[in-house]
Amino acid sequence: MSSDPQPSGLETEQVVFSEPSEFTIEEATQLHNATPPRWPAPSNDRSPPKRRGTSCSVDFFDPAGVRRLHRALTLPTGIIEMPDPAESITSDQTLEITDPFDLEKTLKTIVQRCGVPPRIRKLILNSLSLRKDAAHIQSRELGVMFENLRVTGLGSSAAYFSTVGSVLNPMTIYEKLRTLRNPPLRNIIEGFEGVVRPGEMLLVLGRPESGCSTFLKILANHRSGYHSVQGKVYYDSFTPEQVYNQYRGDVQYCAEDDYHFPTMSVKQTLHFAGMTRVPHARFEESKGIYVNTMTEVLSTIFGLNHVQDTPVGDAAIRGVSGGEKKRVSIAEALATRSRIHCWDNSTRGLDSSTALEFGRALRIATDIDHQTTIVSIYQAGETLYELFDKVCLLYEGRMVYYGPADKARQYFIDMGYQPANRQTTPDFLVAVTHPTGRIPRQDFVSPVPRTATEFAEYFLKSDVSMENKRDMELYKEAFVDNQEKRQAYGQSVSAEHARSTRKKSPYTISTFMQIRSLMRRRVQILWGDKSSTLFLLFSFIFEGVIFGTAFLKLPETTSAYFSRGGVLF
Repeated sequence: MSSDPQPSGLETEQVVFSEPSEFTIEEATQLHNATPPRWPAPSNDRSPPKRRGTSCSVDFFDPAGVRRLHRALTLPTGIIEMPDPAESITSDQTLEITDPFDLEKTLKTIVQRCGVPPRIRKLILNSLSLRKDAAHIQSRELGVMFENLRVTGLGSSAAYFSTVGSVLNPMTIYEKLRTLRNPPLRNIIEGFEGVVRPGEMLLVLGRPESGCSTFLKILANHRSGYHSVQGKVYYDSFTPEQVYNQYRGDVQYCAEDDYHFPTMSVKQTLHFAGMTRVPHARFEESKGIYVNTMTEVLSTIFGLNHVQDTPVGDAAIRGVSGGEKKRVSIAEALATRSRIHCWDNSTRGLDSSTALEFGRALRIATDIDHQTTIVSIYQAGETLYELFDKVCLLYEGRMVYYGPADKARQYFIDMGYQPANRQTTPDFLVAVTHPTGRIPRQDFVSPVPRTATEFAEYFLKSDVSMENKRDMELYKEAFVDNQEKRQAYGQSVSAEHARSTRKKSPYTISTFMQIRSLMRRRVQILWGDKSSTLFLLFSFIFEGVIFGTAFLKLPETTSAYFSRGGVLF
């Protein structure tokens, strides 16, 4: 973190870890016997709720790199072409930096004075609501709302290995046919409802096998592998079928493991992601300049300038660190310009400081691109928890809390449970869903929920649930079945499609451009591991020479038929 004071145009809250105080019996009694309700009653205000998560500075990872980007963006001979040099900022002015760098203020000045490439405009200026219709480029946002969501999967109590006797047994065949006709079913998740708006971050908490991964996959529109998905899911004015058929690239699911080509460098990885989603509607610039500019901006914001030429690496090839690899994944997802990102336990295997860096990088990406971010974490620290706006707690496939993250701790205290000494909020929330991990309040007279069903019923009667339903109603009125917003979103996507691409195709670039990008990436993968590639090439040539000389100058008679057959083999 830079030691410079925060600029006035980009005010952020300092993320400071504060230990939770010990819960006392006197405080519990006061909270329980208090006459005013702990939760505000639903009001008639029709405005959407404000964001509650802690902000993070844009120049958190690389302050010096962001300042260099500031100079490059404001120089007349930089990466942006100035239409009117007389009105542009001079190089003397840009080199003289007396105040802390304000990236948002700088980009606002650039938009007013010159034409900005659409990538920078969509990545950064969305947070300023500077959406100009220059070059007919329309930015777009996408939220998600789910109502009465229920996912059913195939489940069996026991599985047996097949033997010769079981395969030939007619009763086994009969049991298999009966199972295919009436398969054993179980509810993975049930009774989920809520909304995640653009610019918000949702944290999904729960014990293993509570349905966190299933919940994220359904929101990311990955429905294959489940028996049935019931309920309603709205992506603004679109249904899941419409998103899958036409806007598949705008909703993204990221598994807990980072899958990258280890021999490709960080710059090549980001360049390929940007090339496959490069829009056709751009300012007067080529595709190469557009992708290079986007790669430079993302590398600078996420602190990857010093590892641009470093291989990503894996368990066998040395590459970037674990935290840098997570930031590469975030930058790569941001380069694809997806509107909804679902991260499934992406902090697994990371230490607390690296996990906090991952969360801060997601906060920056969400604020800059105004995207919808949904993250599931099994073990989250207090500082990481404060970065999120909402939290969803799962208990054996039931949603037992969905609401503001800063109110979740007090909600369960008022329910009748108390946190352990110095226990963080995420650990307390997860411990409440464990029969042996939760601590009931000794002075609490009313019965407290014990099972997942009781927790879910208690939540549906709470004021937090009422606020959640009110937020869903506001979302429905503004976005669901809104023909104007649906048409504007479709026009924005169509303007980005290549000329040779179908209008309803989910892909941005044409088939020829995809083949060319894939062939180039394959060459980069082979050239990234030159030693192995050259060794394999030498071994093939050496073996060919050895085996070829063994059959050199064969006679042209029938006695060489067997040898010629060996050559063909």
